Amino acid sequence: MFGDRALPPPANTARNVGINDVAARAGVSPGTVSNVLNRPERVAEATRLRVEEAIRELDYVRNSSGRSLRAGRSDSVGLLVLDVTNPFFTMVAQGVEDQAAEAGRTVMLLNSSEDPERQRRSLRLLAEQRAAGAVVMPVDDDVTDLLWLRERGIPWVVLDRGDVGADVGSSVYVDNHAGGLAAGRHLISLGHERITFLSGPLSLEQCRVRLAGLRAALDENGFDSENGVRVIETGSLTAASGDKAAEEVLAGGPRRRPQAVFCANDQLALGLLKGLGERGLGAPADLSVVGYDDIDVAALVHPGLTTVAQPKYEIGRAAMRLLAAELDDPGGHRYERLLFEPRLVVRGSTAAYREP
Repeated sequence: MFGDRALPPPANTARNVGINDVAARAGVSPGTVSNVLNRPERVAEATRLRVEEAIRELDYVRNSSGRSLRAGRSDSVGLLVLDVTNPFFTMVAQGVEDQAAEAGRTVMLLNSSEDPERQRRSLRLLAEQRAAGAVVMPVDDDVTDLLWLRERGIPWVVLDRGDVGADVGSSVYVDNHAGGLAAGRHLISLGHERITFLSGPLSLEQCRVRLAGLRAALDENGFDSENGVRVIETGSLTAASGDKAAEEVLAGGPRRRPQAVFCANDQLALGLLKGLGERGLGAPADLSVVGYDDIDVAALVHPGLTTVAQPKYEIGRAAMRLLAAELDDPGGHRYERLLFEPRLVVRGSTAAYREP
């Protein structure tokens, strides 16, 4: 229509630019602009290029919320994590986001801070935003909020939890019992018999099952797993909680303190190492310390932190794949449970036991 002539000057962009402005700028109908945005294969290349140029020049931003309301559902999925500051969840989120991007979906990141009420509000927000689905790391065993979400037509996949039944929904998790068992066997092989488990809230399945794995290692080696493991439960799985717990770990003096501490995650372990250092002690000279997750900083501290590694990025991608499968085929989809195996990574924070 315009041949070699320059396009008309840009419209006033002080206001919100709409699809009609783009159509006028490109000399096409609003329906053609809509096709370029949603079904570009239906538009002749020359026309599509002209519309795309108008979009760039007008700095047009499509109104996805309006389109979502018309469709009844958006292209976004929610990701609800326990602690957005924990590097473990950062890697999980990257896996979820990369997999979602390949399917043309966006991810809304939400943080429960291990708080059931905040989890409830976050899931309700996803319903209000007409999210297509959700990947959720629950704060406890209660799946009421998740069932409420599904009743509203929003499918979900549970991540990092193994006790969700296949009749309820899909799940992706790592064998926490095997991880605890590996940590326990490692410490026992070094001659440690008096072991403390430094835990986050025991309402979290991950903490309980890792403790069970540690106790299983003691049992198989003939130790009293109930009395041989002291459990210290902190309020959260953070470095600050590990630092604060150092005093309780060391209570009773050199001959009563543990020979080794197995921490429910790396954050607790790193905080504990800080607390030990502030008291003139360290690992492994005074006691061995094992973490869980293998976040990047675990290999950067000195000595390096012995830990149980989880395939963080991979489980994020797997969870999003399961969710996408249900979104693409809601009628024929069947719930799945994917189990990943952890691995022990031995570094300098553990060593053979020596009498103080």
